[in-house]
Amino acid sequence: MNTKRLGNSDVYVSEQIFGAWAIGGTYFLGAEDQTSIETIRTGIEHSVTTIDTAYIYGNGHSEQVVGEAIQGYDREKLTVISKLWYNWMRQDRVEIGADNSLKALGTDYMDVYFIHYPPIKGVTIGETMTAMMKLKDKGKIRAIGVSNFSEEELKEARKYGDVDVIQPCYSLVWRFLDKEELQYCLDNNIGIISYSTLAQGILTGKFTKDTTFPKEDGRAHVPLFQSPYFEGALEVVEQIRPFAEKYGVTPAQFSIRWVMQQKGITAPIVGAKNPKQLLENVKANDFVISEEDFAAVDAISRAYTDTLPRFQTFFHA
Repeated sequence: MNTKRLGNSDVYVSEQIFGAWAIGGTYFLGAEDQTSIETIRTGIEHSVTTIDTAYIYGNGHSEQVVGEAIQGYDREKLTVISKLWYNWMRQDRVEIGADNSLKALGTDYMDVYFIHYPPIKGVTIGETMTAMMKLKDKGKIRAIGVSNFSEEELKEARKYGDVDVIQPCYSLVWRFLDKEELQYCLDNNIGIISYSTLAQGILTGKFTKDTTFPKEDGRAHVPLFQSPYFEGALEVVEQIRPFAEKYGVTPAQFSIRWVMQQKGITAPIVGAKNPKQLLENVKANDFVISEEDFAAVDAISRAYTDTLPRFQTFFHA
């Protein structure tokens, strides 16, 4: 697997990034720590050497699991990413939040540190970015990212320091990035690592219109899993099945590969709860979608995503 440079930084990421959200245990259900550790290590052995986590994924639990998993590996060959949560965004608390993450991860630096969401409750983007730049000057972080920022918020952040990468939600059934930040990032050489590449499981092809989730599962509450959006997304899956079959892959592998080939996307984040899922995901690196098929699937995707209302976020209508 090749590596790709994040914007103008000196940080490189693997073509697929392991998403450690599910292993935090508070949004998705069913993760087991030892299995999660084995999954991360399986990924590293198969060149998935970039790991994306965040404090809020289990209030530090995901970071701790990642920290245990990466012990014993050459740290310089790994790219470790985490994110700053709301309660640490005030200028005098940013370093405290970073230090907590560093301790949980068992490392003395993070390759990328994201502001997870635009600051709220009287905290400004400027003060958070100023503190992030100080972390970079101290060597505690190598690159700065912003996640779930609008184009205007991204521009505001760049007034106060270097933004090397953004992290938006992006998939065949969620493409607001195309209408908003994508061109700005292309024009300014800002990296893009996208999350929810499989739309939290919709694009695996394993769900039907009768699938339900327990209330403890975060997917029970997000807009894309509600009618009529859920049924529409499932129809997209059915329309891409013939394309996946043409390449001898699953809808999930095809969906991952489609994002990997999308202009402007540096690398997609893809989660896995066990080594088997991880090994299935990396098969998306083994084929290339033709220009003709890519365009045809783009049209299928767009016919659905253009009908979606502009939700506040993936998680809020």
